[in-house]
Amino acid sequence: MQFDRSLLVILDEQDDSFLALRRSELIARQLHCGVRILWLGDNQTKALQLEEQLNSRGIHAVSDICDPRQMLKQVRQLWNSQHFALLVKRCDAPRQGFSASRDSQLLRELPCPVLLVKHDQPWHGQSTMAAINPMAKDQLHRQLNIDVMSLAAQIVRATEGQFVAASAAPSAMMGANPEMQSEALIQERVTQALQALLSESGLSADSFAVGEGPAEHWIPVAAIENRAALVVIGTKARSGLQGALIGNTAERILHRLDADVLVVRPGLAEAVIPMVTE
Repeated sequence: MQFDRSLLVILDEQDDSFLALRRSELIARQLHCGVRILWLGDNQTKALQLEEQLNSRGIHAVSDICDPRQMLKQVRQLWNSQHFALLVKRCDAPRQGFSASRDSQLLRELPCPVLLVKHDQPWHGQSTMAAINPMAKDQLHRQLNIDVMSLAAQIVRATEGQFVAASAAPSAMMGANPEMQSEALIQERVTQALQALLSESGLSADSFAVGEGPAEHWIPVAAIENRAALVVIGTKARSGLQGALIGNTAERILHRLDADVLVVRPGLAEAVIPMVTE
């Protein structure tokens, strides 16, 4: 899959500090690319003002307005016509019940990487964390792990920061296998699997963050302990009833993290990474 060198940023009145737009401008400068603004609501004047601000600062920008209820439909249409490299949006507050949030809908329905912004702190010189499950054996999950680590590593190079490889280890269990009865041994096995996967991918990490899971509890703790400005995670993007009942690990982690979150699907590294490295 080939991506256009462009960003789609979704904005609305709730994002009164325009975190997503400010982050998009920084990324656009790094990638030397344009920005398309999708304003949720009927305030075309505001959308045009933001478009003009970016253009006046040397970022090529265009804007559209969209009924919030039609967001997913319009984003799909834009994706089909443009294949933008990255979708950027302020992270919504968590929603109660079974109905999927707008963020969850985007993560499940769109194949492009999605950056959900929570802060305006710079990434430069800060830690970027790649959160994966190196114990997974199926090929899809393995490819997802490689994509997450590869993209995180390239972001670290671009931002001159630190690369943290993180994983949640399963809890110790009663059983015949002594290795599965010791928390220390379990975490050692997970760390070794992380190191092996990095080595096979030609990558190296500045530090490792391995602790007892589940992932939605450990990864946010590790992100705070390592002062991560950005956490890169993967998703298989379950949808429909399976998504509602089982959920996606990325979605469960999302609202617990106190950092920007970049979510990717398997098989995107070859198309996206060259745009980060150029």
